[in-house]
Amino acid sequence: MEKDWKGSIVAEGLSDPTAINKFDIYKAGISEDNLPIDYEGNIGRWHWYDVKCSKEEINALQPYILRGWYAHFWKNDKIIVVYNDKQFKLDKNDKTTWKEAVKHGKAQGIPENELGFPTD
Repeated sequence: MEKDWKGSIVAEGLSDPTAINKFDIYKAGISEDNLPIDYEGNIGRWHWYDVKCSKEEINALQPYILRGWYAHFWKNDKIIVVYNDKQFKLDKNDKTTWKEAVKHGKAQGIPENELGFPTD
């Protein structure tokens, strides 16, 4: 299983945050305070992890992703955005390929400014 994808996962967006332990983590961080962490109005910090993984591991993560959250992964010019119910394949350099992924995220209540899918 070749771990040729990089990705970014937010622990608060998973039904079981320990699912992150199955990934090779190369960077971790904690956001500033006062960010929404659920649909009940609770606020807190986000714990994010940059990982290296295989396509199979990306697919295995999807059942853990909560509605209103996503994880995204990249390799070269390819980006995969994974929601709880759908995956989108994007071209990093062609923003027209992003439209459906952004639309889907907005429909789940994710603010558009959080749908930038940054890579390194």
